[in-house]
This record gives sequence, structure tokens and C-alpha cells, in this order.
Amino acid sequence: VTMNEIYEKLSKIVGKKIKGQNVDENSSLTDLGLDSLDKAEIMINIEDEFGIEFEEEEMLHVVTVKDLQELIEKKTK
Repeated sequence: VTMNEIYEKLSKIVGKKIKGQNVDENSSLTDLGLDSLDKAEIMINIEDEFGIEFEEEEMLHVVTVKDLQELIEKKTK
């Protein structure tokens, strides 16, 4: 999976939750208006989409879209 593929899939998943706001890799999930429930739902969608699993600990360190992207990259290698 390439970085571009990851980013495209990721921005679609996040985009569904934020309805029309621009998503870039430096966007903070909180600034996009996502609460912890939204973040959990996004993580579940990502796990399904990429066939990976996140640890609770990893979730605590995800602040931006880029953090998510890097975590996915690490797990899909």
C-alpha cells in the first residue's frame, strides 16, 4: 500500500465524519470537530479498510490526520 493510497482512503473515511470540511494531513482531529466517539468510529473504519488493529495506547497519541496516516503505514508494512 502506497502513502498516496493510504492518504486517499484515510481522507475519505475522515471526510464522511466531517461533512465538507477540508482535510489535510496536518488537520487536528479535534479541530475538525471530532469527539472521542467519532474518533473511535474512524479507527474502526480504518481497521476494516486496511485489515489492521490499533492498540488502545496508540490511539492516545493520534492527534492529526498525519498521525493516523503514519500509524497505518507502520501497521501495513
